Amino acid sequence: MQRELPKLTIIDRYNLIDDAWNEVVAGRLAAADFLTFAEGFAADRELAVWQAIVVGLKGVTRLVEGDTEVALQRRIAALVGPVITDVGWNPVAGEGDLRAKLRGLLLSTLAVLGNDPDAQARCRTILEQGPDSAAVDAELVASATNSIAAVGTDADYEHYLANFRNASTPQEELRFMYALAEFPQAAQVQRTIDLAFSGEVKTQNAPFLLNRCIANRRHGEMAWSHVRREWQTANDKFPGNTIVRMVDPVKTLTAPASVADVQSFFSEHPIPQGAKTLDQILERQRVNSALRERESERLATSLAADLSIIHI
Repeated sequence: MQRELPKLTIIDRYNLIDDAWNEVVAGRLAAADFLTFAEGFAADRELAVWQAIVVGLKGVTRLVEGDTEVALQRRIAALVGPVITDVGWNPVAGEGDLRAKLRGLLLSTLAVLGNDPDAQARCRTILEQGPDSAAVDAELVASATNSIAAVGTDADYEHYLANFRNASTPQEELRFMYALAEFPQAAQVQRTIDLAFSGEVKTQNAPFLLNRCIANRRHGEMAWSHVRREWQTANDKFPGNTIVRMVDPVKTLTAPASVADVQSFFSEHPIPQGAKTLDQILERQRVNSALRERESERLATSLAADLSIIHI
């Protein structure tokens, strides 16, 4: 595959990867085969191509847990690590915006999806230097903020909450506010949910903070359950046109009980301002649930073979 890359345009390579992931979703390609296919693009250095790869990697990540998740993290780290090393961990004078965006994407992918300790340490260094340091740029700051949140401690949470409350710019306020939804512990995410309903977060921002909480891979079900209980409060407090966007990530809740709950709830609680969009969300949830049922065990078996090789 790598020998063929120079013969393909950027859009060709993007479409190949995008089509491959869509084939997984449609049930015509195994998730394990998508992972191998994506690894064939390790020589690529184009942002658009890596954006397509990362979409697929995020989708694959939602299909595994436990030891098989560790095996997947190792595969992702092995794919992404050499790429960011080649691109460079630090900004280069005169480089284009696309290269800076690629570096930020690779850093967050390696730190979060790859669970790479070195990438996480670099993220902490970036945040310690501060957003105004000449050594970092906006892309790295954004990536580092979300990456550390994804593995953050309670002390990190307190630091982020303080930065949200004492932000010097609207951009900094939003950056730390949304990152509060990325934390890995249930109690941390619950604090963020409570914050969204507290009145401290602007009403036009709160639905999008809750959106991020529902999208939290480990605690999305908990966030949805809270939003479900506070449905009337949310509709009373938040702008009507934000409600359907608030619940968009329910499409990622693919456990059978969650699917049944979401589908039943919205059969009784329609969203008139976003009826068509809601229909699309519910359909995508059903598709994602079928993907999980079809692929989780098969992918786990493939990744378990990787673990066996590592342990030999």
